[in-house]
Amino acid sequence: MNNKEIMGMSAVAITVTVMISGSFLSLTYGQSQTINSNNTAGTGGATKKPLPVLLIHGYASDASVWTKWEDLLKKDSIPFYPITFYKSDDKCGSAADHAKELNTQVQQILKNMTTESSPKKVNIVGHSKGGLDARVFLSNDTFANSKAVANLIMIGTPNAGSPIAQSSNICEPAVEDLKPGAADTKVGMNSNTKYYTIAGDWNPSLMFNCPQVLGGVGYSQLPKPNDGLVSVSSVESQGYFHNLGHTSDCHSNLLGDKEYGLARSNTWEVRSGVRQCVYVKLNIFCE
Repeated sequence: MNNKEIMGMSAVAITVTVMISGSFLSLTYGQSQTINSNNTAGTGGATKKPLPVLLIHGYASDASVWTKWEDLLKKDSIPFYPITFYKSDDKCGSAADHAKELNTQVQQILKNMTTESSPKKVNIVGHSKGGLDARVFLSNDTFANSKAVANLIMIGTPNAGSPIAQSSNICEPAVEDLKPGAADTKVGMNSNTKYYTIAGDWNPSLMFNCPQVLGGVGYSQLPKPNDGLVSVSSVESQGYFHNLGHTSDCHSNLLGDKEYGLARSNTWEVRSGVRQCVYVKLNIFCE
């Protein structure tokens, strides 16, 4: 297969996968009831309060990718808002435009919150480019609402870009945000927010796990391990990110039970100066 054919296949692979991982912001609310009894704080067994979770889809996708997570969040009685961008191109809008609209969306959600918490807080989960949209929003000091995000969980987000996007002009201008060196991959951190990652360590021989990625074309072009479109090293590229773990899923399939379980229950923390990880049980979705 010559280089031209490989590039063509890669573009198709991106298109197919991206169509499953877009960006959204329709305010659908998952009704919250009493939080499960296992959501307790470390001291005194005090009940934790669930924070609303904003679900931001990725490039060339829409809010429908979160169907599984919506069911799981409802089961755990955690309020959620699948995001659809109405004022900018939902599937192919830039991270900068999505960040501006996200600021408005967060403001509306905060106003609707009926909680005694002060100040009010939300969590954000972003798949693929959705994580970059959130990072741009959080990095902008002019967005007062960006200080209200307790945790950002980025799933398969190309935080250092993806080389596969370099030869593509599909879904402009969004695809420009996915290229290595893009401005949105270089934004700074928000000191009010904790940043977490979940990445895919996919085996292309398991085609039943990801038939839409054609023969693992993207996998062969990226540093290993990767999810077929984004390398683990890109997802975890910043030192202030906390790795929640890896799954065996490819990029478009990173929104299932396994990824939800990693986001829902636990994290790994590396103690400074100690060459070991300490397992810490917590519930990121709660205060």
